[in-house]
Amino acid sequence: MKYFEKNFFSVFKPNYLLFVLLGVVIDLATKYWVIQNYSYQDSVCYYNNFFCMTLTFNTGFVFGIYQNNSSISIVTTGFAIIFLIAYRWINHDLGNTWGWNLVMVGAFGNFIDKFFIKIPPGGGVKFGLKPLEHGQYIGVVDFLDFDWPDFLLFHRWPAFNFADSCISVGLVILIITIHIDEKRKLEEENLKLAK
Repeated sequence: MKYFEKNFFSVFKPNYLLFVLLGVVIDLATKYWVIQNYSYQDSVCYYNNFFCMTLTFNTGFVFGIYQNNSSISIVTTGFAIIFLIAYRWINHDLGNTWGWNLVMVGAFGNFIDKFFIKIPPGGGVKFGLKPLEHGQYIGVVDFLDFDWPDFLLFHRWPAFNFADSCISVGLVILIITIHIDEKRKLEEENLKLAK
């Protein structure tokens, strides 16, 4: 069996790649803007504290678990991206293309962000994996901070960013559309067997 039945650019079409590139640029630009304009862990809140801009750095994984594991986080994210590309290439007929594209935007945006030292406020970024001085930080920039009902796991929802939003929306689209596509494929196979 040939794993990659289709040409790479027939699955990952140029307009899809352009969309992913544009999304990554938007993600990194918003993170850079936040670093330039906010101090670490200082919150600027709106709408009776329902929404805050709170600059934090995630050196771990989803929801900030396993903090201070930036090297492991980089390696696992890299493997996840390779897996996503291969899975999408092999299963090109499963899931909504734009769901895949949104997940790729988020994965690449956060992956690239992990390779830079951040120096807020106004200090910008520089390439590197270890902070050299006080006031320099590593990890993914998170800043969108929303209130959350106290009885649901967190007092406030963990801060997130544009890339995280793309991943979440993309995954919801993929879960729904992959389920529909698999159900359709099963029905087609049952019809062929019935003939």
